[in-house]
Amino acid sequence: MDFYGINVLDDMTAEGAPDIGTTESPFGDIYGNVIATWGDLAEKYRCTEECEPGVVVSVSKRDDIDVEPCSIDLCPTAIGVVSTAPGYKMNNQLESGKFIGLTGLIPVKITGPVNKGDIIVPTIDGCGRAGKLIELPYKIGVANETILDNGIHLVNCIIK
Repeated sequence: MDFYGINVLDDMTAEGAPDIGTTESPFGDIYGNVIATWGDLAEKYRCTEECEPGVVVSVSKRDDIDVEPCSIDLCPTAIGVVSTAPGYKMNNQLESGKFIGLTGLIPVKITGPVNKGDIIVPTIDGCGRAGKLIELPYKIGVANETILDNGIHLVNCIIK
């Protein structure tokens, strides 16, 4: 089908697909389904160099950055995790910064053992850990796989 000079296929992939509009001249409304290869919705924020993939971040009190690794256990201002491959990117025009996964399936740096289904809470070092039921208000997500050895590992988690 030809749509405003764009050949639209039934199964169009991002590879070789044309752009629709620009930041200066947006296209308008697009109706349909958005299909992403990866599993998280992320927004770009200004952050510190310590914000590497899998790090749990919180809102920063500094004026020059938006987020930074969580620096207290059970951080109440944790907002997400530094994404490895966001499926949907928001605020992409921000020149510097990193994509923070806000919801979806995201690898998280986890300290210690974790079982699939455990709630994940932030720790003092920007990691997550298996939480207890009493810590439910601080939950950032749920583990989607089991890793039983100690140490720090990237664990797939479903972020709220």
